[in-house]
Amino acid sequence: MSEGTSPVQEPFALPCPGPAGDPPDPIADRREVVCTVRDGARLRTLLLVPHGTGPWPALLTRHPYDVAREEHEGTIDVKRLAAAGYLVALQDVRGRFGSEGDFVPCAQEVADGADAVAWLAALPECDGTVGMWGASYASDTQFSALLGGAPALRAIAPALTPAMSALDGFRFRGGVPEIGSTLAWTHYAIAPDMIARIGSADDREAERNRWEATERAIAGGDAFRAGTPHGRPDVEAIAGWGLDLLREPLGSARHREGKIVDRIDAVDVPVLLIGGWFDVFLGSTLELHRRLVRRAKETGGPVPRLLIGPWTHDNLSGRTAGVDFGPGASADGLHGGDLTAQHVRWFDATLRGGAAEVPPVRVFLMGANRWIEPEEFPPPGTRTLELYLNEGGVLATAPAGTGERLLTSDPASAVPTCGGAVLLFGPFEAGPADQTAIEARQDVASWRTAPLAEELTVMGAVRAVVHLATTGTDADVVVRLCDEPPEGGSRVVADGVQRGSARSVDPVTGVGERRPLEPGRDHEFVVDLWSTAHTFLPGHRVRVDVAPSSSPRWDIGLNAFAPSGEPAEPTAAEYTIRHGAARPSRLVLQAVTPAPR
Repeated sequence: MSEGTSPVQEPFALPCPGPAGDPPDPIADRREVVCTVRDGARLRTLLLVPHGTGPWPALLTRHPYDVAREEHEGTIDVKRLAAAGYLVALQDVRGRFGSEGDFVPCAQEVADGADAVAWLAALPECDGTVGMWGASYASDTQFSALLGGAPALRAIAPALTPAMSALDGFRFRGGVPEIGSTLAWTHYAIAPDMIARIGSADDREAERNRWEATERAIAGGDAFRAGTPHGRPDVEAIAGWGLDLLREPLGSARHREGKIVDRIDAVDVPVLLIGGWFDVFLGSTLELHRRLVRRAKETGGPVPRLLIGPWTHDNLSGRTAGVDFGPGASADGLHGGDLTAQHVRWFDATLRGGAAEVPPVRVFLMGANRWIEPEEFPPPGTRTLELYLNEGGVLATAPAGTGERLLTSDPASAVPTCGGAVLLFGPFEAGPADQTAIEARQDVASWRTAPLAEELTVMGAVRAVVHLATTGTDADVVVRLCDEPPEGGSRVVADGVQRGSARSVDPVTGVGERRPLEPGRDHEFVVDLWSTAHTFLPGHRVRVDVAPSSSPRWDIGLNAFAPSGEPAEPTAAEYTIRHGAARPSRLVLQAVTPAPR
């Protein structure tokens, strides 16, 4: 038992069913209370008090999506948390739904999070020990509380988290603005409540009209035309805020607000990281895991736990984009209980000193469609496998000859987004979508292996090295790793993008300078496809696609360099992808044989 951990408590006895045989209500008392933070702002908090005699350890979630919905619609069953003997606190963050103040995403959560934890720990119903859980923004608030200094916070369970960095899948990826997810979040998830809070009827109506204009632009595609982040003055205020951040330089301090990128030392508590192979924040989740594992080895601190399923940001069923990974792939059907049961075991171990039953790593191996529990991720014994882009669309283990492929990058006719690790809106579903229609385009180049004689398991980082010359002064390179089965089709496994002018910028910290490309000169692009765990079965082919865009997911490149935040005129450009021994364009995989059981 670590210092400050509460003693092990006896399991709670639930009250008996009523006369009619109705199931007992595990909530003894539901209260709507106020948490007042240091500057006087009052944050609405729902307290769910369990039966029995406290005090109890508390579990807290904080987010901007109306926490009252957590009682009936949350991924985690809060009644079962209370039944397990936890004081449950659900809190609207500042400026959202029942809480006072102005909503300033990310930046406000450091001080507010620390204050909320201290307030909760001091309640007479709490034993002074607090854990936090939640996905997406509710994962950010957990790390923010640690950044603010929250000694009562003893364990966290962040899921689908963007908390590592704003530059690797949150606002940018490979130096390219994440315009699709930025507008999806600001316009659909955040703006309606902000508009409803406007006091003046005239101002509220004007803002609603701007919201409707943005809606029309999204539906018609105008919101994603090349150069969009530099215009759109008619958008509602919160969407304008989001676009403003996409104009900020990659090294801007605003991108660090509330993020762990420079403060991994602040994470000194046990962490259960939950992610999805097709989640827009997979890169952040895995980078956090890597850095926390390294820190644990250096300091002897708590080793983080990692759970990754075949899930998207908003779908944990194991069925997405036309693929069913099997009944065991659902978050509701995990071995040892669903996600709520996993959380109860985690907090029992970290807050009450119970048995640490959560394995260090548990990931779903796609293709083989089973869960595995390697000692680490990637597992020991992985080897680097390089597959080279060769003449005739051949992907092989050695470079052959010298060749090139020509593509036209036309900002007026961008390659449409189809699946992958996206957070968009209908009809742009995340997941392993079939790429057949996309690969038929003239501006998409593909290479594939011969049919595999035996299975190939890729587990770990995936990247592509592409040698490219362009007639422009900037270029975007989108790369997809796909699985092509013998019956036809081609499904995306992992993908990534890199903007040429940002090749020297660290994709996590933003350190480095953007520079224009020299037209006609060979430039080496290293494209990070993040990581995967996927088995290519015998008879399948490994396929790699290269394209100049993916819209509306990513901002359409202009093929013209401009300083950060400044517009440039979009122009068509010719890309020349070079390959062979002298210019070894290739896919770099981490492979393991045999696949872990």
